[in-house]
Amino acid sequence: MKKILRLFICFVMVLPLQGCWDSIGLEELLIVYGLGVDISQDHPDKYLFTIGFPTIIEEAPEEKSIYFTEAPSLGAGKCNMQNKVYRQISYDNIRVIVFGEEAAKRGIINHVDSMFREPLFRGTARFAVVKDRAVDLLSIKPPVALLVSSFIYDSIEQNYEGTTVPITTLRNFSHEYYTDGIEPAMPYICYGAKPDELNIGCIALFKKDRMIYKLHGHQSKAFMLLRGEINRGIYAFDYSIPDNNNKESIAINLKGGNSKIKTELIDSKLHIYHDITVNSTLAEFIPFGVVLDKDTIKKLEEYLSQKIHKDVSSTLKILQTQLKNDNVGYGKFVKANHPEFFNAANWNAQFADAVIHINTTVKITTVGVLR
Repeated sequence: MKKILRLFICFVMVLPLQGCWDSIGLEELLIVYGLGVDISQDHPDKYLFTIGFPTIIEEAPEEKSIYFTEAPSLGAGKCNMQNKVYRQISYDNIRVIVFGEEAAKRGIINHVDSMFREPLFRGTARFAVVKDRAVDLLSIKPPVALLVSSFIYDSIEQNYEGTTVPITTLRNFSHEYYTDGIEPAMPYICYGAKPDELNIGCIALFKKDRMIYKLHGHQSKAFMLLRGEINRGIYAFDYSIPDNNNKESIAINLKGGNSKIKTELIDSKLHIYHDITVNSTLAEFIPFGVVLDKDTIKKLEEYLSQKIHKDVSSTLKILQTQLKNDNVGYGKFVKANHPEFFNAANWNAQFADAVIHINTTVKITTVGVLR
């Protein structure tokens, strides 16, 4: 009996080691942190795939390397890329996947499908669209990071916390693509005055897997409010004092909030009631001599509520009237509340025909130190 017990213990101890027989050491891998997808300029029926990775060879002339290849698909591109490099490529650590605008407008679901197959990409890899071409973006040398992919990854995080752009990953893009009642969206990257100056403050809207529109400025913030992704960030406006023609400035620091959506069918007509509450502190108020008593703060809250309502309504009009495309996700609520009315194949037309009631409320909790 003791002999059998010893054999069983040895078997249990050896069993976990069986999964390590084909492991590869980090020093033998080429670890990719960024991937770019473009339409080939020379062969428009093919794609140009770009990868960026740090160089770990001490005698290498550069601290990072960029490789690119043309191929009809991502799978073929990965095969071509492997033939070009000196180590086995690992895609498991990719942080950012950037689509050139032309490639995003053509459609990306075939690439997304390939990313879920061997070799696997992380579901948390972040998506973005860039103005012009991804290969040019990944070739930039950012002033504060070795790899531009790391810079973009962190910048998306900061702009999400600033209620400017959503965080769209491989996993949630796929989820929104296959879910009835919502269309995907992701950050859109523009360039500043300098070639290495990036602005991640816009949003690319998708219909299924194709980019169809770009939101910018207050539209981006309004879209985040519509989606209920209210975090931090500064929201600034012009302010007109009654009986005074001068335009002053007012700004608030967002401190979270909430979004509530209700739906109702009235005489077979769909009504959507969307209440948006923004919690804030007063970040800037220029007019001199204005006493910030309770009545004044109440008026400021009403003024800011109207300004945000205008931004939200104009952004919603783009989605509902111009694009006829539900990137907010109202359809998920309609599907849950009125399954007999909801038509998955025709939801965007139902969305365009719905009556949407927007109510915005701004609450100022503190006003800071006064003169």
